[in-house]
Amino acid sequence: MKKRVYVAGKLNATACKYIKNLHTMIRQANAVRRTGFAVFIPGMDFLAGLVCGDWAYRDFFDNSQPWLAVSDAVYVLPNWRQSKGTKREIKLARHLGIPVFFSLAQLKKALQKTRRAKARGVNQKGIR
Repeated sequence: MKKRVYVAGKLNATACKYIKNLHTMIRQANAVRRTGFAVFIPGMDFLAGLVCGDWAYRDFFDNSQPWLAVSDAVYVLPNWRQSKGTKREIKLARHLGIPVFFSLAQLKKALQKTRRAKARGVNQKGIR
């Protein structure tokens, strides 16, 4: 089964910036997916909010956090420093013992390390 990666990054902004941030998040998540992971893109909740029409910020966050909690790793986009929500996600991931990665190269390296350890039958820190 593929390892699950939660993709975190800044979303909230003006309408145009939100769309650009979501575009970046989806493109980065696709790069992670192509590496061999299953990804969760919290920004895709935008579509549910659009259809429902009555979601508040809390609804979006409450929907995405259970997915973070069952993820094997968190991949953080470069724009995270301007995002209170992403900072909360990083804090939650660390509290839950979920490894947090700030570059795709780090994430790929951890996956390779985890696969090698698994092949040798060794339980080694890498990706959960």
